[in-house]
Amino acid sequence: MNGFFAFDWALDSGSPVQNFHFLFKPPGALNAANLADAIEAGLQGINPPDVVAIICEQAEADSVTQAFGQPLLAQAASRTSSKVCLCICSFNHGGSVTLVEAVTNPVPGLGQLLRGRTPAIRNAGLKRLFSAKHVSVVAPPGFTFVKPSQKRSTHFLRAEEALTEVEGVQFLAFALLEKLRSRSLKVGTQLEVIFVDTMGIAAVAYALREMYCALYGVPKPRVVTFHSHEGIDKIDAPLHGTSFTLISASSSMNLERDWKQKVKCDATEVVTLLTLVDAKDAEDALCALPVPEGLDDRRRHNHLKDLPIVGERFAPEELLPKSVLLRKAEHRLQHVSDFCQAFGRNGALAVQARGPIPASKIRPIYFDGRKLLEDAAFRAFADKLTSQQTAASVSSVIYQNDEASHEIAKYCAASLQKVMQRASPLALISDHEIETGDAELDRDAGILVVAAVVGRGTRLLSISRDLRDIHAGARTYLIGAQIAETASQLAALRPNLKHSASGAEIRIERFRGVAVGQGIADSFQEEFQLLRNSQRQFGDAYATRLNGLDGSPNGLGNTVFMPRDDGLAESMRLRPDFAYWDPFYCESDETNAAVLVTAGALLQHAREAKFASEIDRLATDAFQQVILNPENFTRYNDGVIQAALLRCARPSELDYSRESNASQFMLDFLANVFDQHNRRQGEAACEFAFALYTRKLRLQQQHLEELKLRVKPKLDGTSHKLRLLRILFEFDAMPASEILPDDF
Repeated sequence: MNGFFAFDWALDSGSPVQNFHFLFKPPGALNAANLADAIEAGLQGINPPDVVAIICEQAEADSVTQAFGQPLLAQAASRTSSKVCLCICSFNHGGSVTLVEAVTNPVPGLGQLLRGRTPAIRNAGLKRLFSAKHVSVVAPPGFTFVKPSQKRSTHFLRAEEALTEVEGVQFLAFALLEKLRSRSLKVGTQLEVIFVDTMGIAAVAYALREMYCALYGVPKPRVVTFHSHEGIDKIDAPLHGTSFTLISASSSMNLERDWKQKVKCDATEVVTLLTLVDAKDAEDALCALPVPEGLDDRRRHNHLKDLPIVGERFAPEELLPKSVLLRKAEHRLQHVSDFCQAFGRNGALAVQARGPIPASKIRPIYFDGRKLLEDAAFRAFADKLTSQQTAASVSSVIYQNDEASHEIAKYCAASLQKVMQRASPLALISDHEIETGDAELDRDAGILVVAAVVGRGTRLLSISRDLRDIHAGARTYLIGAQIAETASQLAALRPNLKHSASGAEIRIERFRGVAVGQGIADSFQEEFQLLRNSQRQFGDAYATRLNGLDGSPNGLGNTVFMPRDDGLAESMRLRPDFAYWDPFYCESDETNAAVLVTAGALLQHAREAKFASEIDRLATDAFQQVILNPENFTRYNDGVIQAALLRCARPSELDYSRESNASQFMLDFLANVFDQHNRRQGEAACEFAFALYTRKLRLQQQHLEELKLRVKPKLDGTSHKLRLLRILFEFDAMPASEILPDDF
């Protein structure tokens, strides 16, 4: 978050407020827009916090408070409604956090509640900071790191990998103020030099120096690096009481002990930023991470190849990319085939669609929940849920405030009324009525909560939160379809909804759930940005498709992928015998959106699932690139499938530039595709050319140049398709922006 370091903290007590979202403001001028964005982002989590607290220097607290008189921050503060306390806290020269003022929704006793909690708050921020990728580095399979001390380990800590943003650096400096205060009380405030073991954390030393000088009113000390173990013997030892030393990371704390022995300093004059909890003297470090699994298994190091750490960094041997071939037996998902059979041909699935609500969010994979009740399997699912799995005490049906959820709620209410033989109909209540407090619920009776379509489930979790104070009875959640990015998002919704402080009986029943992967929208947005200025030069049909790339109520329809014909007007269609579907479709059916969903689900499953053999997993725990085997494009030689794989794959999975054989294979394959661009074997030519142009698909440079030489004579002509291919190969210039009469 620009301008602020954000982290969460849960208070472990019986307090009415437990969940805190902190925004640490580094010293300096306040940017109101950044603060407003940070507050809004903090309120949009799956579980909104009870308190949003801004932490700033004591001297800046008044100016931050006064800033909420500005319209922009006043509007941001109003978004806390009546549920979230927004407050301002400050820190002193010792780093202690105290409450200054509540901006909205004051909580009685909040200042007393925060008293003495600074270490816990600081540790929560440090855990958030050091949770960054690559802080704990794992050696590639078959290797072990050899440290300068000649000790071996399959893991290596690199604190500097967490310092990618200024706000994180400033927070780390703030976290060190308590260590500096302990040093000052023990040896005095005279500080002439701050030592660092590596220049990778020099930014922390400079930020700490600025805070220290401002808070203590003393001259600036020097910042000096001693270059880890290799430099200890070469450094001039400082006088007692004149230095403070920062050691970036040490899984054993050995470097700190070596430094103390070398310079004979007081224990308060040196601190290791990051270590492991089982290290000797780990309690003296600023932050200790859990011990990685398998780190204690020293015996297996005898069978591993050494990977030496050189100086302040390490240089792992380069491994060739891992290549994964998608196979029906291992990767096919029956539930995805069933989902596409039910909804892949009736317009329920769309790409880059907004849905019927104006100005709603564009969804790369959109599912029209209104189609659920047309499906016999869903009706059977809903009937079983209402007759067998809903509490007999049910008195109300709550629904997400959209047309599809409302219709399903009415269907379920009628079914429940019939099953329960009630004379009066059940109450139908929208989530909006729950949020505003307009709904009247029987606190102890059961309820049914209906959601036609969910993503992460944020709205359902919001309903659950709003019900916390007004309902303690049994609940049943009916979810029609969940279209998420990852399997972990699918799995997380159920336990999050099942939580109940009162121990109420809660059931969550989902009809279908599909994880389609991240970044699908990126390729469509990139195509729109690239070609929007030249859209009318490729024909009216292609112009219509380009306009749909930026979102429309019904999405792209069947024109999900670039057209196949010379006029760029005819959509590709899926031929019979798709390995990942049952034979439920005809070639004339409009199934392209469903194919994209299947490709996204297939690849995401390959990335996240556990397989009997590691060769089937589109991921690795080593320092190794993972690519889609080029043979996937010859095995699945239908243009629609090839295009779907290109759109759903990650750029690293299509980067063949590091492996000569894979790059050569793709060179020969692509040359054949573009040679047959006007036949079915080359119907996805525009998709491949677009992937090459955007460098999502990459070959070795010599192979790319050879490909251009081989295909250039094949692309002569004036058809819309040939003109587009020549532009994407950069044989012709990209057309300039058009100025149209409507633009004036």
